[in-house]
Amino acid sequence: MNLEPQKTTSEIRTHSGVARLLASIPQELVDALRDPDRAGGVMAALLLAEPEAARENQLRAIPGRAVAERVRAVAPLTRGLGLAYHLPVIDLALAAVKRLQPGAKLEILAAIEAVINADRRVSLHEFVVLALVRSQLSERPKPVETKRIAELRAEAATVLALVAYAGTRADTTGARDAALQAAIRAGAAALGIPDSVPSPATLTLDAASHSLDALRSLVPMQKGLLVQGLFAAVTNDGTIRVGEAGLMRVVGAVLDCPLPPLLEALDPGSLAA
Repeated sequence: MNLEPQKTTSEIRTHSGVARLLASIPQELVDALRDPDRAGGVMAALLLAEPEAARENQLRAIPGRAVAERVRAVAPLTRGLGLAYHLPVIDLALAAVKRLQPGAKLEILAAIEAVINADRRVSLHEFVVLALVRSQLSERPKPVETKRIAELRAEAATVLALVAYAGTRADTTGARDAALQAAIRAGAAALGIPDSVPSPATLTLDAASHSLDALRSLVPMQKGLLVQGLFAAVTNDGTIRVGEAGLMRVVGAVLDCPLPPLLEALDPGSLAA
């Protein structure tokens, strides 16, 4: 009798998550995600704006007419797809896109960058998508992993603050300050760093990108500790929001570090806005 290898908990969790996602999106989109060229177009199309004029400006900004037309062709498949579903869909798209030649991968990455930068502003969600895709499609040398969080306190604090801000609602100003401080305190305590709240003016996406890149040099055990500290901030209020989940995904991908099982098993439809 031939026995199949027993699946790990992680594999079971991943397969069930993919199955839920495939069951909740149109079949035409599922088919597109299995084709490398169309899947690349889907990733860029997810970031197209709703007003037609803005969308056309984004499409014109894409270098290469063929790539732009692929994005335009699949754009109708992504309309109405909630933000919570963007990263799971991108995960499926990346599985196909990774089969492309290096030059084709760079074309897709350039298309995504062009769509994002067309309005000269980068939102948190766009930052998350771009950072995730770059981490998977760009060839970068593996860093020398010798650092500890104590040596990169400023960088850890920047990423912690970004996660904390993403988890607090802007429409409740007084309550937001308290929630923000509580989240940062929870994360800082786990990381062993000061729990001061940085000014939003200093918390730029460029600073976050620089900090994430620096944190790649942490030793593996310290990367795990960083993820635990960020997770403590995320779960401090008992609610996981789309922005928080996205940033945690980026941290895991950029640092090549596994995320807590709860985050891996999340149903996109269960995330708060």
